[in-house]
Amino acid sequence: MDEDQHADTSQDGQQQDDSGERTTPGEYVLGALGGLVVLLLLGFLTYQAVAVRESDPALSVSVTSIEAAGDGYAVHFELRNSGGRTAEQVQISGTLTRDGAEVGQASTSIPYLPPNSRHSGALLFSEDPRDGRLQVRPAGFVTP
Repeated sequence: MDEDQHADTSQDGQQQDDSGERTTPGEYVLGALGGLVVLLLLGFLTYQAVAVRESDPALSVSVTSIEAAGDGYAVHFELRNSGGRTAEQVQISGTLTRDGAEVGQASTSIPYLPPNSRHSGALLFSEDPRDGRLQVRPAGFVTP
């Protein structure tokens, strides 16, 4: 063999190339991180497919503000779906009572509310909702 060639013979008689192309510790670290990301992604997708998507819509409504609007009052609300399925044709109803008597009622519908999402809207009343007991709630929905 010439002195110009950089080849070694191993104990089993095969030649090994000693040109310096060895795997560095940084490459091992990046390979391990890539593998970890793949495993985490597979775990997340499995969880989404099995656990989250099987739950029904979980709807909740919270009043965010009340303000005068034209000849009446607007009750702004935020609707949340914290469940795992889409809710369609969501009906929101609001009832205003004073001294045990109903003095106002309003309703609206939200056509589409995906899982883990929010939607804002408003109910309109002719009486001031701040002067009485206001109840805003989801009244119904359809699942696709």
